[in-house]
Order: sequence, then structure tokens, then C-alpha cells
Amino acid sequence: MSIDTQASRARVMLFILFLSATLGVAWFGALAVGSVQAGNGTADEILVFNRGSNANPFTITQQMSGFIMDEHGTGAANANWVSGQYAGFAGGTLYYRARIVSIPQNQPGMKLGFCFWEKKYEHEQCRGQKINGIPGTEATWSHKLTDMWKKGAPVNWANPRTKYGFLVRNQQNKPVSAKKGWNWNGENPAQWYPMKIHYTVVLVKAGGTFDGWGNYGW
Repeated sequence: MSIDTQASRARVMLFILFLSATLGVAWFGALAVGSVQAGNGTADEILVFNRGSNANPFTITQQMSGFIMDEHGTGAANANWVSGQYAGFAGGTLYYRARIVSIPQNQPGMKLGFCFWEKKYEHEQCRGQKINGIPGTEATWSHKLTDMWKKGAPVNWANPRTKYGFLVRNQQNKPVSAKKGWNWNGENPAQWYPMKIHYTVVLVKAGGTFDGWGNYGW
């Protein structure tokens, strides 16, 4: 074998090794990016609730009667937050972000209340937030999971929750709903619904750090 042939083969082998290494780095990088874009945040965070996206907002219809809920949710959002894999989340902080995309008539002073129910509806915890019902309004807020209004005994976060989600309230903090005989609490539902919204709730465990809304499609 001539020296030129040996040199040529050596160059080919070096090129193959270089190409393999480059593809390997790219493949690993794709996996890393994919995990970030999955919307699961980090080990310190749980995506508790989401409706809509920037590109496709969620539509609240009159038939929903102001209650937008997940029933008997699965995964980390409805896991044991006291012990085991998700220990520490029961002492964590809820982070919210909401954007009003459209509404039939502006509703300044509107409130969105987020609630958890456990042991059917015996244990209830809620927390409301004023956010003007005006297209283009966007807000973020946060509070400790323990810092919520409680009905009866507190929710036992070791148990699965029966239901959780948000409800639409008027300036007087009354649900804009026909459930429970409320009859829309004096409001005209045609002036509230359909409402388009993007709404997300993330729980960060005690001692954890919230890595931001970029992990959740904002």
C-alpha cells in the first residue's frame, strides 16, 4: 500500500470520527431541548393546570357556567405532595399567569378564583385574583399553597384531589354562573361568554426556584 493511499484512508477515518461525534452532540442536544420544551419545567416544578396557549386561547362558553375544571386529574398535578416522589410540594408556592384575549363586553374588576376540592367536596381551598376582563390584559401573581381560603378542614395534600380549576367571578366576587341556583348573580352571561383566555398554574416546591414561563408556552 502506497503512502498516499494510507494518508487518504487516514483522512477518511478522521472524517468519519468527526462526523459521528458531531451527530452525537446534536442528538444529545435535541434530547435536552426536547425535555425543556415538554412543558414540565424542572424537578422543582409541577404544571398543575393549563388552558389554552398563545396561539390557541381557550374558549369559555356559556354552557361551562363559569367553572373550568380538571376532575380526578392524573400525574404529578394530582399526586401526593406530602411524601414520596413529590415531597415538599405541599409547602410550595403557586405561580399563575393569565391573559384575556377576548370577551363580549369589557368587565373591569373581574376576578378569577382558583380552587381545589378533596374528599369529594368536603374540603375546599380557594384563592381569587382581580384581573380586568378587558382584551389584552395579562397578569402574573403567586402565593403559598397554604395561603388560601378554606372551607372546613384544610385539603390533605397527600390525597388525590376530586377537582381543581378556576371560576369566573364579577366585581362583587360572585360567580358568573348558573350553577347552584346562582342565576348568574345578576350578570348577563351574553356579556361575559364566550371568553377567550390563556391561563396557567405552576407549583414550585418549598425551597425550589421557579424557572420562568418559557417552559410552559408563554
